[in-house]
Amino acid sequence: MAPAKLKRHLTTKHPELSGKKNEQYFKRELAFNKRQVSMFAKKFKLSDKGQEASYTVAEIVARKMKSHTIAETVILPACQEIVRLMFGEDAISDLNKIPLSDNTISRRIQDMLGDIECNIKSKILKHKLFALQVDKSTDITGKSQLLVFVRFINDEAIVEDVLCCKELPETRKGQDVFDVLNSYLEYCGLNWKNCVGICTDGAPCNDRMS
Repeated sequence: MAPAKLKRHLTTKHPELSGKKNEQYFKRELAFNKRQVSMFAKKFKLSDKGQEASYTVAEIVARKMKSHTIAETVILPACQEIVRLMFGEDAISDLNKIPLSDNTISRRIQDMLGDIECNIKSKILKHKLFALQVDKSTDITGKSQLLVFVRFINDEAIVEDVLCCKELPETRKGQDVFDVLNSYLEYCGLNWKNCVGICTDGAPCNDRMS
């Protein structure tokens, strides 16, 4: 920008600074602004690390099939004591910024489940053909759950994975099982015409992908 335009901008937009001719003043302001940017960037990085740590703890809780409250009531206090003994009191302040509440861990696990579901769905849709294995089970609360496993092609290899686990209604007739499964396949955008085989309890397996 031309010096004349810069001067006009200074006198019209920042008249309180137009009389300052000392170069050191502007250097101090520039240094102050750089320190602020550095401070914000550091806090942003700490926040990112805190979120990553939160998801890591949530994954551990999910894999060990523990109560979500264990992160806040057991894992966090244990980490605080370890950090205090190994690195001192100052290091605990950053540790306390990690979100580990019961609701937060629950949301983290749901986020990871959604991501896994999305990845599996995209891989199946890419190659279209798939086979299903369906089984009924009962959880610890006595509710009936429909477990659905899927076999599909991924990178020229046959892969098996859990497709979904859905609660069944009070009645568990064949129509009820079909309705739950059909509703989920429609949600995923999967077409029955691409299902090359299905295996259920007490029924013969007709899987052309095996």
